[in-house]
Parts: sequence; C-alpha cells; structure tokens
Amino acid sequence: MLFICLPSHADPVQLEQQVFNLGTSVKSLLLKYYHVQADEGNGELIMDLDRRLQQTQQNHASIQNSLGGRYLKQSQNIKTHWSAFNQHLNANLSEIRESAFPELQVVTLMREAANAMVVELDSLALLVAQDNELQLSASQNWARQQTRLLQQVVERYIERAASSMGAPLSVDGPQLPELMASFKQGLELFPQGKAGSDASRSLSRIKGQWLFIEKSAQDQSARLVPYLVMRYTDSILNRLQQLAS
Repeated sequence: MLFICLPSHADPVQLEQQVFNLGTSVKSLLLKYYHVQADEGNGELIMDLDRRLQQTQQNHASIQNSLGGRYLKQSQNIKTHWSAFNQHLNANLSEIRESAFPELQVVTLMREAANAMVVELDSLALLVAQDNELQLSASQNWARQQTRLLQQVVERYIERAASSMGAPLSVDGPQLPELMASFKQGLELFPQGKAGSDASRSLSRIKGQWLFIEKSAQDQSARLVPYLVMRYTDSILNRLQQLAS
C-alpha cells in the first residue's frame, strides 16, 4: 500500500482548513478589485485591497512551505495561477491609478486566474482530507458550500457594478438567478443539531443581510450599491466561518 504523508511539522487538519481559506481569500480579492473599479479607484478601498493582498501572499507562502515536496502538481499549478493573478491584479490597479480605465483583456485574465486557483485549492483541500482520512463535519460542509455560492453571487453582482468602467460580465457557468436560489435554499439546510443559541443568532443575522444582497441583485433597474453589498458579504463570510466551527 502507498501512504501519502505530509511533512511532520504540518498538521493535516490545519493545513486542509488553510488551503480552503486561501481559496476564499483569493476570491475575495477579486471581488474587492471589482469594488475598487466600481468606485473609480477609491483610495481607501485600494489600501484595503493592498493589505489583503499582502496577507494572502503570506498565507500562500505558508501553505507552499507546509506542503513541502508533496502534491507537486497541485502546488505548481497553484503557484502558476497565483503568479498570473497577482501580475494581472497589479497591472489593473496601476491602470486605475493612472487613467481609471483598466484593459478589458487583463481584467478577464485576472478573473480567469483567480477562479482557476480557487478550483485548484478546493481540489487540493479535498485531496489532503482524503489522504489523511479527515472527516469534515456537516456544519463545515454546509458553510463551505454557502461560502462559495455567496462569492459567486456577489461576483456576478459586483461585475455589473464595475461594468460601467469596462469590466466584462461573466457569461459561463451558473447565472445569478440560479446561484441566488441555491444560496437561499441552502440557508434553510443548516444542520439543526448544531443550532445552539449563538448559532441561531448568527444564522438569523446572515438571513437578514442576505435579504439585502438578494434584493439588490434581483432588481437590475435599481441603483447599484457595491459598498453595502461588499460590507454585508464580508460579514456573512465571517459568520459562515464561525458556524463551521
């Protein structure tokens, strides 16, 4: 039998969680960039994006170090996607600072690199779990599914907010109505055995903030409110992470 082991200093449970979290961070960086573009290069938003970018870079380096010589193919793919995403993100930010108009092709390449990295990271997290016989709890699986669905919903919405400055809208994959329906349905599927008083309050708060995002995303004739949508998105993502634990 062939046993695949992680380096002795790497806790498989912690590593698996870090890999998934990195995917969430990369997707959030993409959304934060669209917010910057929609708000015409708001300086405070750029500073926040730069800070998050540095944190994500550190997390990426830490994970690569923990992987050591294991999962070489996945590790190299992640490095490649991260390098491309980082390069395109910085190029787009430079364009916004200088002219407020990023190049459409570079925006598209940035999004493709980010989404490819998220897919690779989610696959790696699954591999680490399988190889180390890790069993995620029902609440962890639920929270992760809701996290990815919410980020997809907001990606579609925030792209529309940024499109006045040229960001291309996504045309492949599930579209906004389907994604919103899946997320809304998922809110009713939280494992009830885990629903203590704190969890119930968090879930209620998530549902309240989701109603605002849902209403904003459904009405295409309404004024776009990327600041509030992103604020509520950050809050929901944090609460989902809490519910997972």
